[in-house]
Amino acid sequence: MLLHLRDRTIDVTHRTAVMGILNVSDDSPIAFSRVGAGEALDRAVTLARAGAEIVDIGAHSTRTGGRDLTPDEEAARVVPVIEACVREGLLTSVDTWTPAVARAAAEAGVHLLNDVTGVTDLAMLTVAVEYHLPACVMHMRGEPKHHREVDQSYADISAEVTAFLVEQARVLDAAGAGTPWLDPGFGFGKSAADNLAMLDGLPRLVETGYPVLVSASRKGFLAELMGLGDRQDVEGLLEATIGFNVLAAAAGTHVVRVHDVAEVARALSVVNAFRRQRAGLV
Repeated sequence: MLLHLRDRTIDVTHRTAVMGILNVSDDSPIAFSRVGAGEALDRAVTLARAGAEIVDIGAHSTRTGGRDLTPDEEAARVVPVIEACVREGLLTSVDTWTPAVARAAAEAGVHLLNDVTGVTDLAMLTVAVEYHLPACVMHMRGEPKHHREVDQSYADISAEVTAFLVEQARVLDAAGAGTPWLDPGFGFGKSAADNLAMLDGLPRLVETGYPVLVSASRKGFLAELMGLGDRQDVEGLLEATIGFNVLAAAAGTHVVRVHDVAEVARALSVVNAFRRQRAGLV
């Protein structure tokens, strides 16, 4: 599969690429991922050298209780970083659910829109179409920062997630946006068991023919699976992240979004070699 990102292409045939997380936020729960404006380009370059083929730039935390930013504040943080990264020749994504910020990022040259609300806002769809950008559609019940407040019981979570994502992807296709990506939304209002069910259902999502992105890096449900409760401040989250992403890659996921780029990239090099050999490519 080829991922088309403006004038650039990534080949993810029988392999999983790494997207590196760059937080220009002051309240991300993963403290080491936060950078100020003056450090952002250096961090982006470091992520790319460590194995990130795309740098995902975000400023507005989705965590429960996270600080609200106005669109102007959010754009002021992400746009200069996107511009600097594009000048450096890096592939970029903007992590935002705010259409005005997405538009500013598109003007700055961003290559992918990463929307946790699933491009359900018509104004976000308009940006994707106008700039012919691919958009990553994520599944989430409720709203960012408030997804824990709505009913999160599922009869068949894998079926519901797949149906929602494919429907939104078809809307984007029909409207004339770039090729949509699908993100099942690990950790967003889903129990540990739900997340495992979605992991088990990844091959079904891959079979839809759309690019699939998994974002599970250092999330609280990984600590739950280790028996430590839903927390992001415990030891072992790096190892849990590596293990989860190895399984996701083996299931055919095209891109994983992570904080610890070097460590995950090394682990995926083994998975990717195995997948290429199994496909008869080596």
